[in-house]
Amino acid sequence: MDPLLRWIRETPLGAAMRETPGLFPACEMAHFIGLSMLMGVMIVVDLRILGVFRQASYSSVLKLLPFAVAGFVINLLSGICFIACNPFLYFTNPLFFAKLGLVLLGGLNALGFTIGEHKQIAGLPSEAAAPLPARIMAVASLGVWTLVLLAGRLLPTFAPAGGG
Repeated sequence: MDPLLRWIRETPLGAAMRETPGLFPACEMAHFIGLSMLMGVMIVVDLRILGVFRQASYSSVLKLLPFAVAGFVINLLSGICFIACNPFLYFTNPLFFAKLGLVLLGGLNALGFTIGEHKQIAGLPSEAAAPLPARIMAVASLGVWTLVLLAGRLLPTFAPAGGG
């Protein structure tokens, strides 16, 4: 795996991330903005599904979901930049793989919601309770995305010595 990680590190993106003044902090800011978009929308949507913000219609909060997707894409792209900068920091860190697994779970939960519950919820009157499967998915969403955030924040704490 070491040659692959060295190759990733030496790609033009990896070199740019290490050598271009301000690029790494700019990616950090983008990552924070993406995370804020993703988490902000998911908190509002999930809490609405769980019965909070009843004055807002289901359809109105569901219209925010494209902003969550945009936030996810921003985080994906900026995350790739971080990995290219120092892949040894990530691919030798078990918490990185835990984070990837959590992102996969969050994505599968979102896919399940989109396929199974989204249309039904969008048509509900504001005073109606969301169906149980949607509420379970909302709780899972809140939990999984919070754990993704925490895992990302803790990555440097569990970084192996040396870092490539």
